[in-house]
Amino acid sequence: MVGIGIVGVGGIACGKHIPEIEQSKSGKVVAICDINPARLKEVGERLGIDEAHRFADYAQLIACPEVDAVEVCTPNYVHAPIAAAAVQAGKPVNVEKPLSVDLPSAGVLTEALKANPVPNMMCFSYRFMPAVRFAKWMMEQGCLGEIVSVHVEYLKDSALWEGRRLDWRFVREYAGTGVLGDLGVHLIDMAQFLVGDMEAVCSTAKTVVKQRQRLDSEEWAPVETDDYCSFLADMAGGVSAVFEVTRCAIGHSNTIRFDIYGRDGMLSFDLNHPDVLKICVGKIDVQGQGLHTVTVPQKFRIAQEQMFVDLVSGAPTPYLPTIEDGVKCQKILDALLQSSRERRWIALT
Repeated sequence: MVGIGIVGVGGIACGKHIPEIEQSKSGKVVAICDINPARLKEVGERLGIDEAHRFADYAQLIACPEVDAVEVCTPNYVHAPIAAAAVQAGKPVNVEKPLSVDLPSAGVLTEALKANPVPNMMCFSYRFMPAVRFAKWMMEQGCLGEIVSVHVEYLKDSALWEGRRLDWRFVREYAGTGVLGDLGVHLIDMAQFLVGDMEAVCSTAKTVVKQRQRLDSEEWAPVETDDYCSFLADMAGGVSAVFEVTRCAIGHSNTIRFDIYGRDGMLSFDLNHPDVLKICVGKIDVQGQGLHTVTVPQKFRIAQEQMFVDLVSGAPTPYLPTIEDGVKCQKILDALLQSSRERRWIALT
């Protein structure tokens, strides 16, 4: 059994990490940490974790003998230092995205891994979706031929929720970026995972809701992070890519659409339907049907947290995203913000 300690037991931990760990074959949450005492108590009691394994200080959780591996589910600005502490203690670590608020701030973690390269993973959750893994396999078989272009959308309405206040995602010091780091980083990772590295980007980003009330008062304060970003990318092999990412798309709770066009075919997925792909591909095309829908085979289905448990157990799964992938994505996030400010293309190589 792999004993997992979770730092930060807010929405992403309770909505994603903890349920999947509980459903995994050989993982168990044995300790939790949070700076909110009420949340720490509520989650601890719900999970049956005694008070001796509930911590306000992440260093104490990392030092806990029952903790074999650490998951970092905090706001962005403390991802790197917490993960670095786990690495320095020799414990495998799983880090929520994005890696940090900017590339320099991630240095403490990358330096720790150079000194002590423990098993590690990034939570690029959509890479684990069956449609994405099947798409990767198809492309590795050369089913699309030479890739020509990519078109990607991530659409949410979360910036326009009535009464939403100035949580940490809207404060640059804590988040670094807005919709880019929260949502766009998933698209960036998937594109590089499926197609290849980005070599240059050009973006425009803006804040739509410019003020929000603070969490602890009725005072209004400025929103410091982006609500919307549209960008172009030149990718390896001459591939052109177009991305739109927004949390101002009324009518969309969480829509991710991904189209990849090659000289010999195309594939398309909508992650509201993660178990199917639309394809029009040479040898996979069925009796000349053109664009049609196929169900993803069972072998491409695996949960994110099961992948981490397997990694810690010494049996890593193919297509696992690592902190190195997080570094690549962080560099691109920084370049996209720079491009938007300076109104020009930014080279990544």
